[in-house]
Amino acid sequence: MPTIAVLSDAPTLTTGFGRTTARIAAALGAANLRPVCFGLKASADDVRQSSHPVWPAERGGHWTDSLAEFFAVTGADLLVLNMDAFNAVEVIAAVSAAGWRGPVLSYVVFDGLPVEQRYLDAQRSCTAVLASSHTAAAYLRDNRVPVVGVAPPGVDVAEFAPHPDRSVPRSLAGVRDAVVIGVFGTNTERKQLARVIAALPAISGGLAAAPVLYLHCRPDGYWPLVPLAAELGVGAMLAFPVPARFDERRGVPTTTVPAPSIQLDAVAGGTWPAALSYVDRINCCDVIVNVPHSGDIEQVILEAQACGVPLVHTDDGAVMAEAVGNGGVLLRSENVGRGRAGELVHYVSSNDIAQAVLSVLNDTGRHRHLQAAGRANARRYPWDVLQSEICRAVEHCLGS
Repeated sequence: MPTIAVLSDAPTLTTGFGRTTARIAAALGAANLRPVCFGLKASADDVRQSSHPVWPAERGGHWTDSLAEFFAVTGADLLVLNMDAFNAVEVIAAVSAAGWRGPVLSYVVFDGLPVEQRYLDAQRSCTAVLASSHTAAAYLRDNRVPVVGVAPPGVDVAEFAPHPDRSVPRSLAGVRDAVVIGVFGTNTERKQLARVIAALPAISGGLAAAPVLYLHCRPDGYWPLVPLAAELGVGAMLAFPVPARFDERRGVPTTTVPAPSIQLDAVAGGTWPAALSYVDRINCCDVIVNVPHSGDIEQVILEAQACGVPLVHTDDGAVMAEAVGNGGVLLRSENVGRGRAGELVHYVSSNDIAQAVLSVLNDTGRHRHLQAAGRANARRYPWDVLQSEICRAVEHCLGS
């Protein structure tokens, strides 16, 4: 049985790469292959939590310290990289330094296009390249990088679906009658969370009552979200996950049944209880805003759409726009800059965010149209495309 090493975020994590790693490992196992994950961001506890072997990278020191041992112990026949083009440059050099001389399959995502030549050269050095989007595949082929297939991340529409009675999770969150705007993403520079907060005063001014902005992230990451909101006089409108329990890498369970002992409408202090599942948090929202200045197929795009929640999103004219399709409001950039890999970064204005949100909240017809269009778009992204394409690409690499 061939052993396939997968180097990416651990499959126990709720990051985008963690979720795709879990799906990749499951598909390889079902295909009578032996997946072994070198889990970036993983700890020793992840070894016990995963249904697939995980080699935790976080053992003290640098994550590369145990790479050579990992290859020697696992005896892998193929290495699969699941990461963005920027990090792939460093990782390809690291695995080579650790003694890896076997075939490499790169499942590459692009946090924006175009990229500098060295990032394309890194992909050319791999045995095969699998793209996450048709936009990225076309770009790679235009730059003479062979692509063996297109395998977008997906969404389980049976798991991510509209709640049959939204008043239940909304009561648990303490927002039964409020207008709720959701933002689901880590507190990092790329996500541009500060611009969403800056849009709150205008959004509030266009509604009959002050809205709730639920930020599914830490309040104190790259952006100091609470002080920013206080400066704008909208601090009381913010809500977060329970701070003492929340880890952005591990999130909350996707679906759970709240304990009967939890009293509804008992939430205070701007936090939502840990018993509220991830899917229910999405279903609490009347609109979801996701405005990173660059990115690949953001998981929240498909998850929001599958739950029937209207989406307001950055229009990058590239991969993210492809994923949104006609199932969301795309915001043209206020200005365009360049990122660290040479990619275009698209900054949307807070005013445009506010106007787009209000256009959804104050127009029942548009709200319903986006719900239907989003759900139709989400159905175009089943997980089995990624799972079948990764197996086909692995067999291609083993055969060559």
